[in-house]
Amino acid sequence: MPLADIQTIVVVMLENRSFDHAVGYLSLADTPLPVEGLRTDKAWLDPLANEWNGTVYGIYRLDPATQQIDDPAHDHNAIQVQISAPPAAGAPSRMGGFVQSYVRFSDKPPADPKLVMGYYDEVAVPVFDLFARQFAVCDHWFAALPTGTQANRLMAMSGESALVDDARVLLPDQTLVYDWLAQRQIAWCVYAKLFPFFSMMPRWSGEIATALALSAAGGRGRFRLYDKFRAEWQGAYPVPQVIFIEPEYTNGPHLDAADDHPPTGIAKGQAFLAEIYGVLTSNPARWANTMLIVTYDEHGGFFDHVPPLEIPTTAGGFPFATTGVRVPAFVVSPHVAPGTVFSQPLDHTSILQLLADRFAGGQDYSPAVAARQAHLRPLSGILADAPVPREPAPDLAEVAKVAGNLSPPPPPKGADLGDPPSAQAFRNAVIKIAGEHPDLAKSPGWQRLAAAIARVS
Repeated sequence: MPLADIQTIVVVMLENRSFDHAVGYLSLADTPLPVEGLRTDKAWLDPLANEWNGTVYGIYRLDPATQQIDDPAHDHNAIQVQISAPPAAGAPSRMGGFVQSYVRFSDKPPADPKLVMGYYDEVAVPVFDLFARQFAVCDHWFAALPTGTQANRLMAMSGESALVDDARVLLPDQTLVYDWLAQRQIAWCVYAKLFPFFSMMPRWSGEIATALALSAAGGRGRFRLYDKFRAEWQGAYPVPQVIFIEPEYTNGPHLDAADDHPPTGIAKGQAFLAEIYGVLTSNPARWANTMLIVTYDEHGGFFDHVPPLEIPTTAGGFPFATTGVRVPAFVVSPHVAPGTVFSQPLDHTSILQLLADRFAGGQDYSPAVAARQAHLRPLSGILADAPVPREPAPDLAEVAKVAGNLSPPPPPKGADLGDPPSAQAFRNAVIKIAGEHPDLAKSPGWQRLAAAIARVS
């Protein structure tokens, strides 16, 4: 069974970009891939244009230098408008409210309403282009819920969500995949650039704080500084079977965001992924049996033309009729044939069932996840029967450098973090950690923590 050959599963989840926006160009490229992406014929484009206040906004290519975009609204009310309103031409009858939502629901009027209809190409997303052509792209991977970050990350890491929309306070406690792995004695860890996402869940904040301090001092707990990833991956010490890697988050007390969440530019995420790929491939023996999964928590309000899947879900007591919008997703592994387009239906809970298929003998991950899998297909089906011979992977160091140069500089120390709920929740988490662990900022090798705490104090 191909999945049995995978010894290490690495998961990276970025923020807030749709499939058409980030990789829909793959069907238009000089050497196109057979994804359900974008087309150029007028008969296809015109019915998908969005209309707002008498103006029609069509799909168009973004200049790669267009990096800073005012953050589109993406709570469940905004998304219902995006996926339910008819386009300008009225056919198809859905997926026509992206511009309307951008103008009506954003915290401030966007500088340019048409930006949510734009898409990048290989010049702006060279790492995605490599992943799609050398490995596999999933063109029917959907965010689990038609709502925002917190609920979708809870679905990805739990299979259920106690939230409907993002909370400004700390996250409610619920069982996570960390618990599931630990109960089955499956080794796991999180590498975080600074504060991992579940610092916002009080049950985990204590271990996160002490484990990151241990990591700064050279130890190996279940939460580790990303700066240690390269040396630990290249070293002789065993690595965990499941690794989660987190960027620095825009909506947090971070210093150099690379999560792709607007207004952070998409180039920083490309540089981050290039670096991760470079580390993984730098140890050929480990890379030979590794599976890297890259996806996005949700679409962030950007246009996509494919309607969500009709999977009913109750989250936080609210009944959702569909999944969220389609997001970019890649599987990168020597066990994937180059240029694979995996068009089977998937969502974030597909990762959880993959872990159960690999490490729990194919049992259901949980009843909630099993109920969703009845509408989906196993992610393990993307793997080839044997490792696929290929030319040595290109060196992405130059890609990372170019992508990094496209992004604007990080905000200065003390800059306003804004008022999105996740920013407030992160702020609360950091204040809590700083108060409970006053010596943490003095941990050897972790000066960045002190700077991050200073941003919220």
